Amino acid sequence: MRIDVVRKSAQALRPLALGALVALAGACGPTMSQIETGKVVTTNDAAFDDFFKAVVALREDSLAAEKERKAAYAELAKALGLTADADVVSLLDTAAQTAKKLDGEGVSMHLELTPEPKLCVLASKRPKGGSDPEALSKAVETAVKTSLGLAKRMGDVAVRSKELEKQRLDLAGKPAAKKGSIEDELTGAQKVLAETRERATNEGGLASSFIVSLALALETGAADTALARFTGKTGKPMGGGRPGAGAGQGSPTPKPKPSDDFEP
Repeated sequence: MRIDVVRKSAQALRPLALGALVALAGACGPTMSQIETGKVVTTNDAAFDDFFKAVVALREDSLAAEKERKAAYAELAKALGLTADADVVSLLDTAAQTAKKLDGEGVSMHLELTPEPKLCVLASKRPKGGSDPEALSKAVETAVKTSLGLAKRMGDVAVRSKELEKQRLDLAGKPAAKKGSIEDELTGAQKVLAETRERATNEGGLASSFIVSLALALETGAADTALARFTGKTGKPMGGGRPGAGAGQGSPTPKPKPSDDFEP
């Protein structure tokens, strides 16, 4: 008799248990769409398929930005005597200290960003302690060029995400958008595009900030560099891809011919 009572009680409780499980599952939040997990959605409708493919590709491009940004610092970190994975704060601090040290040894630096990144190194004598301004120049230029390219690309990604959002709204108005899971995927695409745009803006901003911060950290001789170009009255310029440059040579720096488009 007691066993039957237990069985009946268990049967009565079973619907309640199932209801609790359903409620628990609902409390965990809605299931993510395929596109939110990075999967390309296939609908057999070219208009939708091309759109979803473009959204996923743009998302992947933005996700790769952080790794590329940090990789751009690796060579510069090595030239500054740091490990390749040094954080950007340590990198900029060490760059500033190095520039100050070289300035005290008669080597001034100025980072130009246009028309092409170039670190101008002006040396009145060869620096002490095995310092290699030439190697630093190459590392700085590589880091800046990569960062500039990344900042531009992330700007394009942000613009492209807005264009795809307009396309998403157009597709959402089509009758086919209500079929199957397409409507859910379009909603997911909206979230992906918003996140992609935010990530691209952030990564592009970090790359741009790095360039400006590095230029300020290395700045020790802007005036001397400008003077050297047109008068030859200071030390011999070297590095930054300028031919015939070198340190410790006794011959005076020849006065460059004035350019036709130079206005003093």
